[in-house]
Amino acid sequence: MAESDVILLNHPSQTNPKPGAEMGIVAGHHHGFTVSDVERSVAFYRDLLGLELVRVSDRSNLPSYDRILGYGDVHIKIAILRHEKNEFVLELVQYINPSVEHREQENKYLGASHLAFEVDDVDGMYKALRAGGFGSINPPTDVERDGKVVARAMYALDPDGISIEMFQEYEDVISQ
Repeated sequence: MAESDVILLNHPSQTNPKPGAEMGIVAGHHHGFTVSDVERSVAFYRDLLGLELVRVSDRSNLPSYDRILGYGDVHIKIAILRHEKNEFVLELVQYINPSVEHREQENKYLGASHLAFEVDDVDGMYKALRAGGFGSINPPTDVERDGKVVARAMYALDPDGISIEMFQEYEDVISQ
């Protein structure tokens, strides 16, 4: 085993000598998904959902990416999108090398993930997605809590089958 392969568990770079607040999470940074076609996914998230495209990058021949991602000779395309009114950032990664492998994704599977967006018109979003040729798991449905309708929600699927929740919370219920 080469010296560079050894992980020193008690080395200062691996542990914090002063556990405390400085060791905690400062903030969420981004949410990322692996996609089969970055341009197609950008069109979905930008044109249908309204996220702003910040940049698209093509990354290869970067040993740091090989180490971070755990693959050799990594070549990826990365798109960064954000919501104009808040700090939400979405990272879409297309693997060129190693090639992407499609896996069935259902909410019931261990480790399944979904992206949730609060929207102001879930029914309108449903119609826009359908008109754009995208499917949904269900049409908008009322969400009840303690016998009161508090929201409407639905799950849609992005071009790679990633679950996207659209959630419209009713204002009069939020304040209660």
